[in-house]
Amino acid sequence: MISLASINWCVVAQELNKEVQTDGSNLFFPKSDLDWKRSTPAEAKWDEVALKNMLRYAGEQKSSAFVVLWRGRIVVEQYWDVAGSRRYQSMVYGKDDQGHALEDVASVQKSLAAILLGIGLDKNLVKLDDPVTRYLGEGWSNASAAKESGVTLKHLISMSSGLNDQLKFQSKPELRWKYNTNAYSRIMNVLEVASGLDRNSLTEEWLSPLQMENSTWKVRRFAKADPKTNRYGWVASARDLARLGLLVSTNGDWAGRTVVQNKQYMQEMLQSSQQLNPAYGYLWWLNGRTHIFRAGRLRESPLNSNAPDEMVAGLGALGRKLYVVPSLQLVVVRMGDQPEAGFDNRLWGYLSKALNR
Repeated sequence: MISLASINWCVVAQELNKEVQTDGSNLFFPKSDLDWKRSTPAEAKWDEVALKNMLRYAGEQKSSAFVVLWRGRIVVEQYWDVAGSRRYQSMVYGKDDQGHALEDVASVQKSLAAILLGIGLDKNLVKLDDPVTRYLGEGWSNASAAKESGVTLKHLISMSSGLNDQLKFQSKPELRWKYNTNAYSRIMNVLEVASGLDRNSLTEEWLSPLQMENSTWKVRRFAKADPKTNRYGWVASARDLARLGLLVSTNGDWAGRTVVQNKQYMQEMLQSSQQLNPAYGYLWWLNGRTHIFRAGRLRESPLNSNAPDEMVAGLGALGRKLYVVPSLQLVVVRMGDQPEAGFDNRLWGYLSKALNR
C-alpha cells in the first residue's frame, strides 16, 4: 500500500528535480562560515509552524545543534546548551568561534571515510579489491595469515569481512554481515600508508574545497577503555558536517570543482553493498529497503518509514545524524546527547509535515 506521505514526497522530488535541470545555479556552496547564505522557510515553501514544532522536539531531546540546508542554504540552525551525560561531555572538544560545541561525530565519521576512500581511488592509491594486507602487512588482524589475506578494502566498507570485534576469523568474507567498527577503522590506516599522509593532512588536503575549518581528527579520551572502539574520532561543527552532506548531495562536486571524480563509486556508495543487509552501502545507511539489520537484529522495515525512500544517512552514537536527500537538495544535521527511542522516526514525522504543508 502506498501512503499519501510517499506520494507527496515523490511530487516534491519531481518538482525540485525540474528546477535542478533548468537552473544549474540554484545551489550555494559556502566559502567560509562568514558568507553562508540563508533562505527563509517561506522561500523554501515550508511550514514555519511545523518547523518550530520540530525544533522544540529536537531541543527537548537533548540536541546541541540542529542544521537544515536546502539548496546549500541554511534554512534552520539552532543550538542549545546541553549539560549532558558523562559520555556526551567526553565527546565535546571545545567550541568554535561562535561558542558552539565541537563534537566527536562518532560513527558518522564512517561516512567521511567512505568519501576519502573514493578520493584515494581517484588518485590510484588503492583499489577496492586490494587485500588489506597489501598496505598494513601481515598481522593487522587476529586471524591467521591465510584468512587475513582474503579480506579486501571492499569487505571492510561493506561490513562483510567475516571478522569479529576482536578481528578474529568467524567466516569467509561476504557470508556474514557485522557492523564492525574495529575492522572498518583500518580504512583510514590504509589511506595513511597509501598516501604517505597522516589522517588530518589527507582530510584537509583532499577536502580543501569544502573549507571545513572547524574539523579535525583527535585521539579519543575513552579509546583505551574499549579496545573495540576506533582510537580516533573526527571532531566537527554541525556546519562542517553539513558541508559533507552537501558534497554527497551533489555527487562529489563542489562549486564547479570535482572533489570525487569516480562517479560510479559515488553511486555504488549509496546503493546496497551486499544482500545480507541491503540497507547498508559503503559506510552509509540507506532508506527505502525492505529490511534492515541493525543493532544486532533484523527488522522487516526500512531505516525510517517517515523519511523519503532515497534518504541516506551517516549515523553515530548519542543520536548523531547526517541525513541527505539529494532530490530534495536537503541536508539535515543533528548533534547532542542520547535522545529517546524512536527519535529518528518522530523527527522525520515533524520534518515531513514541515516540507509537505
